[in-house]
Amino acid sequence: MHGTFKQQRNRTDENSKVPVEGGYEDTFLPPRKTVHPTEKDKWLRIFYRTLLWMFVLLVAGLVVWGWRKVPL
Repeated sequence: MHGTFKQQRNRTDENSKVPVEGGYEDTFLPPRKTVHPTEKDKWLRIFYRTLLWMFVLLVAGLVVWGWRKVPL
Protein backbone atom coordinates (compact mmCIF):
# COMPACT_ATOMS: atom_id res chain seq x y z
CA MET A 1 0.00 0.00 0.00
CA HIS A 2 2.77 2.40 0.85
CA GLY A 3 4.40 1.94 -2.56
CA THR A 4 1.06 2.52 -4.33
CA PHE A 5 0.56 5.82 -2.52
CA LYS A 6 4.04 6.93 -3.49
CA GLN A 7 3.43 6.04 -7.12
CA GLN A 8 0.12 7.96 -7.14
CA ARG A 9 1.76 10.94 -5.48
CA ASN A 10 4.58 10.99 -8.02
CA ARG A 11 2.09 10.71 -10.85
CA THR A 12 0.07 13.70 -9.59
CA ASP A 13 3.29 15.67 -9.04
CA GLU A 14 4.23 15.08 -12.66
CA ASN A 15 0.73 16.05 -13.84
CA SER A 16 0.84 19.32 -11.91
CA LYS A 17 3.81 20.54 -13.94
CA VAL A 18 3.65 22.26 -17.30
CA PRO A 19 6.33 21.66 -19.95
CA VAL A 20 8.39 24.76 -20.69
CA GLU A 21 11.72 25.36 -22.36
CA GLY A 22 14.43 23.50 -20.51
CA GLY A 23 12.18 21.20 -18.44
CA TYR A 24 9.08 21.33 -16.28
CA GLU A 25 7.76 24.19 -14.21
CA ASP A 26 5.08 24.19 -11.51
CA THR A 27 1.72 25.53 -12.62
CA PHE A 28 0.73 28.92 -11.29
CA LEU A 29 -2.30 29.03 -9.02
CA PRO A 30 -3.70 32.44 -8.09
CA PRO A 31 -4.09 33.31 -4.41
CA ARG A 32 -7.25 32.09 -2.69
CA LYS A 33 -8.38 35.70 -2.12
CA THR A 34 -8.43 36.24 -5.88
CA VAL A 35 -10.36 33.07 -6.68
CA HIS A 36 -12.77 33.35 -3.73
CA PRO A 37 -13.08 37.02 -2.78
CA THR A 38 -14.26 37.81 0.71
CA GLU A 39 -17.89 38.73 1.25
CA LYS A 40 -17.03 41.06 4.11
CA ASP A 41 -17.89 44.20 2.13
CA LYS A 42 -21.22 42.73 1.03
CA TRP A 43 -22.26 41.82 4.57
CA LEU A 44 -21.00 45.14 5.96
CA ARG A 45 -23.17 47.04 3.44
CA ILE A 46 -26.22 44.91 4.35
CA PHE A 47 -25.55 45.50 8.07
CA TYR A 48 -25.31 49.30 7.69
CA ARG A 49 -28.40 49.50 5.48
CA THR A 50 -30.37 47.42 7.99
CA LEU A 51 -29.14 49.64 10.82
CA LEU A 52 -30.17 52.75 8.89
CA TRP A 53 -33.65 51.39 8.13
CA MET A 54 -34.15 50.40 11.78
CA PHE A 55 -33.26 53.96 12.82
CA VAL A 56 -35.64 55.46 10.23
CA LEU A 57 -38.47 53.16 11.39
CA LEU A 58 -37.76 54.00 15.05
CA VAL A 59 -37.91 57.74 14.36
CA ALA A 60 -41.09 57.36 12.29
CA GLY A 61 -42.66 55.21 15.02
CA LEU A 62 -41.79 57.73 17.73
CA VAL A 63 -43.19 60.61 15.66
CA VAL A 64 -46.48 58.76 15.08
CA TRP A 65 -46.64 57.72 18.74
CA GLY A 66 -45.99 61.34 19.81
CA TRP A 67 -48.73 62.72 17.54
CA ARG A 68 -51.23 60.28 19.05
CA LYS A 69 -50.35 61.26 22.62
CA VAL A 70 -50.54 65.02 22.07
CA PRO A 71 -54.05 66.34 22.75
CA LEU A 72 -55.28 68.73 20.07
